[in-house]
Amino acid sequence: MKTALITGVNGFVGRHLAELLKSQNVKVFGTSRMSTNMLTANIIDGVIISDLDSKENCIQVIDKIKPDVVFHLAAQSNVKEAWEQPSSTFFTNTVKTMYLFEAVKQVSREIRIVNVGSSEEYGYFEGMEFPLTEDSKSNPLNPYGVSKMSTALLAKQFFEVFDMDIIHIRPFNHIGPGQMKGFVVPDFAHQIVDIERGLQDPVILVGNLSSKRDFTDVRDIVKGYALAAVKGRKGQTYNLCSGIATSIEDLLQMMISLSSKQIDIEVDSNRFRPIDIPLYYGSNDKITKEVCWEKSIDLIQSLNDVLEEIRKEEWLGKR
Repeated sequence: MKTALITGVNGFVGRHLAELLKSQNVKVFGTSRMSTNMLTANIIDGVIISDLDSKENCIQVIDKIKPDVVFHLAAQSNVKEAWEQPSSTFFTNTVKTMYLFEAVKQVSREIRIVNVGSSEEYGYFEGMEFPLTEDSKSNPLNPYGVSKMSTALLAKQFFEVFDMDIIHIRPFNHIGPGQMKGFVVPDFAHQIVDIERGLQDPVILVGNLSSKRDFTDVRDIVKGYALAAVKGRKGQTYNLCSGIATSIEDLLQMMISLSSKQIDIEVDSNRFRPIDIPLYYGSNDKITKEVCWEKSIDLIQSLNDVLEEIRKEEWLGKR
């Protein structure tokens, strides 16, 4: 891999992927919808402002960059927003992905596409067996999951019909430095730091803490993307996850243990979700065997790194 294009390069994951690829002496370019908050501008070789909202726009970007690999990260990934705006979510996540596939098909089928999906593609149903494998049956429960499952089907069809070099990856929950509020770890972390600063009473209000999820550090996630670009098998789908189920309660207790303050936990029934799946985790057997990926960052290190970043106020202006 000599030249890479990352769509959505200024997102949480895109920034980490850009840093990793630059450390490997890859020429890195990215696309972004906005020219403001260009956090990667000084890291990579160039950013193109593009909404990728047509096949023609995608062709222009690819013709200009001439990448060996396209990492397609750009997406609307907020489940709540997907329920509020399902049509725009489907357009952003599915239709724009089709534009990208069509553009690469026209420019050069030698370009490898690492298409990023989501564990939300699997959804849930009564009797679902865990860990989830790439062959597990799916039942997406929200428009976001449906949109990402649609891109998986498109990737399969463009590979089978046009022999395109597409790999589809389904990451499970990922955490780490730089994640914005609205997700469980940064939400807890900001409250803990506010307590340490005396800005909040030493109490964290929580909903259901018994649910168990599969957490992986974002820096390990992007290593998986980079390895898949080099070693992944054309036309394949890979889960990217720790393979370990951790309860939200254990997660919070670990974070509290990293603070010098005495912090209490209070359950607020108003914070319970109408539907909360008790257990959800995946199998990473396929990606570890075929791509030689392995998890290298412990959960406690991820949580500590998130807290330390917020304590240094490096992320305070983006709350």
